[in-house]
Amino acid sequence: MGLAPPLVPFLDRLKRNPSTATAHPSLSLMAEIKRASPSKGDIAPFVNPARQALLYAQSGASVISVLTEPTWFKGSLLDMRLARAAVDGVPDRPAILRKEFIFCEYQIAEARLWGADTVLLIVAMLTQEQLPRLYAYAVRLGMEPVVEVNNATEMARALEIGAKVVGVNNRNLHDFSVDLGTTSALVDMVRERDVVQGQGVNAVLVGESLMRATDTKGFIKQLLAWPDA
Repeated sequence: MGLAPPLVPFLDRLKRNPSTATAHPSLSLMAEIKRASPSKGDIAPFVNPARQALLYAQSGASVISVLTEPTWFKGSLLDMRLARAAVDGVPDRPAILRKEFIFCEYQIAEARLWGADTVLLIVAMLTQEQLPRLYAYAVRLGMEPVVEVNNATEMARALEIGAKVVGVNNRNLHDFSVDLGTTSALVDMVRERDVVQGQGVNAVLVGESLMRATDTKGFIKQLLAWPDA
């Protein structure tokens, strides 16, 4: 991995946002670049990923999530590379997350070489053998993955492998139903552990709403009650 660009320590970066040092710290933002989705169709198919990433960075995002899946989300590795290049010169730049259906080490190595600081591992899509193996491989490359869960069984699997960043998806990937109580129902499982939760507690991932916002910076500030970035 000698040719890979420098990493930002993802876990540390996720914990910092424009409100961190204030009297009333708020959530960190994982801001997503999302051209389309299976459920909503086209969202922003012609978005300039470099411009969007720089806007997110200037607005205070701790992490920029880039969809690289081409069929359903119309993303690409080039989108992620352009996003990374756009923020490389930003002081305390956001970490870059490759959001993809990851099933093998090759995709993780590929993410690292194309500029990602972290990757997404979806527990529901990985076997008992795959999840710990891919998690360990990502960590060996210096990337602490985001491990996505939807229920207590998946949360237990994430904690079993030692995941430090757990993202709770309120959408069930088996039947695509949405339960907004999923996050709160899983909070107690990590309350006494050194785990950063990705949605609803320490950080929130926002995609479609940001892509459709006419005033991105204003939307973020109002959503998270941040001071000016």
